[in-house]
Amino acid sequence: MVRLWCPSHIHLAALDEDIIVLDVTADRYSCLLEANAHLSVGPAGAILAADEEVAESLLGASFASRSPCKLTRPVIIPARREVTPSATPRRSDVLRAAIVLLTATFAFRRKSFSELLHPPASSAHASEGADAAALGLLLGAARTARPWVPNEGECLQRAYLLRAFLAGRGVRTDWIFGVRTWPFSAHCWLQIGDLVVGDRLDRVNRYTPIMRA
Repeated sequence: MVRLWCPSHIHLAALDEDIIVLDVTADRYSCLLEANAHLSVGPAGAILAADEEVAESLLGASFASRSPCKLTRPVIIPARREVTPSATPRRSDVLRAAIVLLTATFAFRRKSFSELLHPPASSAHASEGADAAALGLLLGAARTARPWVPNEGECLQRAYLLRAFLAGRGVRTDWIFGVRTWPFSAHCWLQIGDLVVGDRLDRVNRYTPIMRA
């Protein structure tokens, strides 16, 4: 066995016989067909290749390095719960949500994928704890304000906007990216610990997590 490590911008996930690669810098997913028989994906970006030939293939594709990554990779916590958005959010929260979502939409369009992953500036003063009822009110406000946002986009944009809004209200979230195969599909959502925020538990559990940002 040959020990390797993922570079900081590379993330791997094993799905049945295949290995999915997420290259954050290139904003690209790749599928290594039947690679699960030749390498194993460990925690913190560790890789065990079956032999030197497999190792050289990974190194040649820039999917691996012989040196450990200096950045610590956060552990991805399995999703087990979800928050129900309130049907009666406060008007003041809806107004704040509309302003933040619109502002974040313009920022989203100017950023690369890797830049989008940077935590919102306001998250430096946010905490990971949140009362379920209060969080439900904030999610209800964001959902009510969403129709006012032009070209809302797919899950990437929706999660980015919601993350910015919650950070501004003192709630820090993790951004989870997941994949599935045959056919290939990728999805992303927000979590606080094992709590799914702004999405459905049954939907996110169809995906295998590949990255936590």
